[in-house]
Amino acid sequence: MALLGRDKVAAAMRAIEAELAGGPRAELALDVLQLADLLRRRAERLLPKEEPERELLAAFPDAAGILAVTGAVRVANTALDGLAPGGRAVGRTPLEITRSEELAEAARRALQGHTKRLELELPPGPRPHVATLTPLLRGEVLLLLRDVTEARRAEQARRDFVANASHELRTPVAAIHGAAETLLLGALQDPQAARQFAEMIARQAERLARLTRDLLDLSRIESGQWTMQLGPVEVEGALRAAGDAVALPAREKGVELRRQEAGGLRVVADTRALEHVLVNLLDNAVKYTPQGGTVTLSGAAEGDRVVLSVADTGPGIERQHLVRLFERFYRADPGRSREQGGTGIGLSLVKHLVQAQKGEVGVESGPQGSRFWVRLPAAP
Repeated sequence: MALLGRDKVAAAMRAIEAELAGGPRAELALDVLQLADLLRRRAERLLPKEEPERELLAAFPDAAGILAVTGAVRVANTALDGLAPGGRAVGRTPLEITRSEELAEAARRALQGHTKRLELELPPGPRPHVATLTPLLRGEVLLLLRDVTEARRAEQARRDFVANASHELRTPVAAIHGAAETLLLGALQDPQAARQFAEMIARQAERLARLTRDLLDLSRIESGQWTMQLGPVEVEGALRAAGDAVALPAREKGVELRRQEAGGLRVVADTRALEHVLVNLLDNAVKYTPQGGTVTLSGAAEGDRVVLSVADTGPGIERQHLVRLFERFYRADPGRSREQGGTGIGLSLVKHLVQAQKGEVGVESGPQGSRFWVRLPAAP
C-alpha cells in the first residue's frame, strides 16, 4: 500500500527535477522530507558491514587489514591483497599471507590485547617491512605492514654521502694544515720551500672550492632548485663552447681536441646545463688521456633523439667499474683521480643534469679508450 498519494510524490519529483535543472528551490511537504530521511537511513542499514571499514582501509598507502577474533583477515585493502597468495587476503591468517612466524606470533599477542610493532623481511626480495598490530574495541586487530625499503635505502645513501664527503674534505684540509704549519715553523725563511708550500695550499684550496661548488650544484639539482629552461639548443654551438672551455688544459697536456661537425642538429635542453655536462665529460677525458692522445667531441641523429659523444684514447675503464661510474664519490682509480684534482661527484652531476633534461647518459670502454654518450630529445 502506498504511504503517500501518487499526486504528492509526482509533484515532489517534478519540483526536485526543476531545481536540479536550474530552477527555484523546491518546497517539499514535511511528510515527503521525512520519507526521504527514512529512505536514506534504510539504505545505510542495507550496506554491507565491511563497506565503511573497506573505504577506511583504502585510504592507507600501506598494506592494511582487520583481523577477526578468529585470527583471519576479515577486511583488507588492495595493498594487503597484493601480498597474499592468489591476490586475496580475506579469510587468510597473517602466517598464510606472509609465511612469517614472527608476524603470526605478534598477531596472536595482539588478539589478546597487546599492541605489537616489529620489523621483518617479506617477499619479493625480501624487502624490509615494519608491522604494527593494534587491538580494536571488539576484540579485533588492525594490521598495518609498511614497506620501508626505499626509506632504508635513502638513509643508507645519506650515511654514505656524509662519510664520503667527510673523507673527501679531510684530505685537502689536512694538506693545507700541514703546509701552513710547516711555513709557520720556519719554512718562510726559505723562499724556494715557501713557494712550494704556498702552491700546495693554493692547489688544495682550489680543490676544496671545486668540491664545495659541486656539492652545492648536486644539492640544488636533487632538491629541484636548479630550474631547467628547456628549449631548442644548437648542438654545433654547444660543442664549440665546451671545446673552447677545455682547450687550454688540453693544449698544456699535449692532448689533441677534435670536434666533428654536427650538421645543423638541435636538441631540447637547457643551454647552461648542457654546457656543464659537456665540459665535465671533456675535462675528465683530457685528464685521463695520456700526452699525445686524442679526445673527440661529436653529435649524431638517432631517430627522434640526438646522441652527443666524448671519446678518448686513454687506457680505458675496467668492466666492473662501468655500472658504478655515475655514483656519487665513486672512483675507478681513487689514487689517480685525486692526483688529477677530481672531486668524485662530477659524473653524478652529469647524470642528474641529463635526467633533468629528459635524457640518458652512458659509457662504453675498452683497451683503446672510453666513450661517454648523452642522448637527448631532438628539437623540431
